[in-house]
Amino acid sequence: MTKYVTLPHNKKLNLLREHSMGCDWPNLEQEHWCLHCEKKFSGHAARVWQAENGSLWLECGTPECDGSPIDWAPYPWWDPKHPATKEYLKKEKAESKRPPKPNRRGKKSDPSDDVPF
Repeated sequence: MTKYVTLPHNKKLNLLREHSMGCDWPNLEQEHWCLHCEKKFSGHAARVWQAENGSLWLECGTPECDGSPIDWAPYPWWDPKHPATKEYLKKEKAESKRPPKPNRRGKKSDPSDDVPF
């Protein structure tokens, strides 16, 4: 039987930050998408369960879903027609069109001046 536990907010946030792959958790209000159930959930909703050996495990915050951190993403990348995916990609494209920031000497960075060791 799964033993779900309640952690203090700071410990839960640290657990999410340690084990999530590709998802930033600035706070527990942050929302991410689960590949298993294709729904959005917050850090508050994410479930924590404790194994018999005392180790802690994370599950998706959607009821009845057992998705784990490897299944979580900042947007539903598996559905290119989803409005959240379109918005994320649009934002990413706009950011890539920004001019590069100048380096410390005030010159634009040039990939050709990268000298290998």
